[in-house]
Amino acid sequence: MPDLIRGQRLKIADLTPAMQLELGVRVAGPAPEYDISLFGLDPAGRLSDDRYMIFYNQKQSPEGAVQMLPGGGGETRFAADLSRIPRTVERLMVTASVDSGAFSQISSGHLSVYAGGREVARFPFYGADFGTERAIIVAELYLKDVWRMSAVGQGFNGGLDALVAAYGGEVRATPAVPVPQPVSPAPVGQPAPSPVNTQRPASPNPPPPAAPIRLTKVTLEKQGQRTSISLKKDGGQQPIHVNLNWDRGGTRKGIFGLKVAVGDADLDLGCMYVMKNGDVGVIQALGNRFGSERFAPYILLDKDDRSGQDEGGENLYILRPDLIQQVLVFAFIYEGTSDFTSVGGRLNIKDAGGNEIAIRLNNPDAQRTFCAIAMFENVGGHVEVSKEERYFQGHQDCDGHYGFGFRWTAGSK
Repeated sequence: MPDLIRGQRLKIADLTPAMQLELGVRVAGPAPEYDISLFGLDPAGRLSDDRYMIFYNQKQSPEGAVQMLPGGGGETRFAADLSRIPRTVERLMVTASVDSGAFSQISSGHLSVYAGGREVARFPFYGADFGTERAIIVAELYLKDVWRMSAVGQGFNGGLDALVAAYGGEVRATPAVPVPQPVSPAPVGQPAPSPVNTQRPASPNPPPPAAPIRLTKVTLEKQGQRTSISLKKDGGQQPIHVNLNWDRGGTRKGIFGLKVAVGDADLDLGCMYVMKNGDVGVIQALGNRFGSERFAPYILLDKDDRSGQDEGGENLYILRPDLIQQVLVFAFIYEGTSDFTSVGGRLNIKDAGGNEIAIRLNNPDAQRTFCAIAMFENVGGHVEVSKEERYFQGHQDCDGHYGFGFRWTAGSK
């Protein structure tokens, strides 16, 4: 599955022969909600028919070729049948907006393209890509002899109303007290204009608060799978315990590439983090950066098992998950083995209520010695945990992928 970069263009046929796609967008940041919308534009780049703005107040196009889907596992998802889209619509613009704050404050986001239930491409983006904008154009699907895609990642001043106006739509404000107005008949053969109401519908009987998510033990098997840990509203210490363990026997590559046993493998656990206040850093044994349980960032690495013989493995504690924005948990091979294929690495995560999340490194890379295992992201009143299992040459290579922006120097312990 390719990761697209900002500005990249490609044919949809290069990703999949299917014309029925799903587009999933997820934004993680401090705002309680990010609104994801899809605009169907005419050849002039205008929203000539407001019924082709697909968002929370209008969930499908007139013929049903584009629909906002319910649920989505943390993503806002749209189904788009490119074979049914009328010729008057040549562009599908996927956008995100926020009522307060700016997109520079987000920790991360992505747009995923799915075909046949499988993710075929992903475009990741980060807060560092933007400034004070309250809206972004995430990506564009457009018809140019064939359907193509562009990973845009461009900031846009103003919020959702400004996007609607920029594409030629008319925004309808919701009056405090509805007043009936006479309606003039539309000319024969033309649809009556329908200004877009971007105000969220009010529910006269709001549903009761959702029950806290209660996990027993969840196993994240595939890359990109995720689950949630609920946080108490009053903050305070509600530690998340992250344990890394592995099989103790290590190997290295010998003559003709054959593996030779060399004793106990030494894996090191650590994390890169971004806090809600913008502080960034790394917790790891290299450089004696063990963190603290008493001081910010309230992330603690308990020890460095240099012998590789401690059956308890290595442990990381995120003591104030309510203060984090993003924490990427990683492991790298310090010595005792040449790759992850022989050590059976596994991560076990336990929240303050004793619920557990298990992640196994079941797709090890024989060429790389650094693994980004799991991402923790603060989204509203919970922490989303996703399985990453992405392998890199080292810290700097990993940082370049996730965009933390550190300056790396050689270290030892």
